[in-house]
Amino acid sequence: MTYRLYGVPDFANLAVHLALEETAAPYEAVFLGSDAGDLKTPDHLARHPLGMVPALETPDGTMIETAAILLWLADRHGSLAPTPNHPDRAAFLSAFFFTSSNIHIAALDLLHPYRPAGDGPARDVASGAHDRLMSRLAVLDRIAAGNPAWWPSDRPTILTIYLALLTRWTRAFPAYPDLAINLSDFPALHARTAALETRPTAQRVAALHGLTGRFLTEPEG
Repeated sequence: MTYRLYGVPDFANLAVHLALEETAAPYEAVFLGSDAGDLKTPDHLARHPLGMVPALETPDGTMIETAAILLWLADRHGSLAPTPNHPDRAAFLSAFFFTSSNIHIAALDLLHPYRPAGDGPARDVASGAHDRLMSRLAVLDRIAAGNPAWWPSDRPTILTIYLALLTRWTRAFPAYPDLAINLSDFPALHARTAALETRPTAQRVAALHGLTGRFLTEPEG
């Protein structure tokens, strides 16, 4: 079966798109128009009950949630993460779900600080998200700097791909530009992201999303 990835250019589906390219599995990318109302059509709501992206049609049914799809693809294709029985699996999953539970949530608060409590406290929400991101990215940067076997610097993993998406958001789209995160403050994460964005696979995906240049390490909003 050919996978079918539903998404919007430069939304969270970008990470899944990058992973699909790395697996070399056959897939089709279907881009929807968020402003055109495509996410709220009956067809798309049948794929994702909240009218969000990504949604991935697979042989096992349609999947949603970025982290879940990334991990499923890694396990399905035996690449991009330690296999389920590998001794490094525990350490990898800890870092991967640390990213999902901490970096992803804080990134959304930095981008959309009005969502939790309205416009009034939005600046405080964004500022708190910035501080959380700085401290938690530092944790991951220290881990990456140790070059653990389960997080190689010379080839991509779903952890590198996921973080590349999230740090792109925090640089390109913060609600308050002075709170943008500079990936260069985290050298080990920066090195992995820079290696990812120069791969032919990543360049193909970037072109389909209308992204150019150093689209992960030095993104433009």
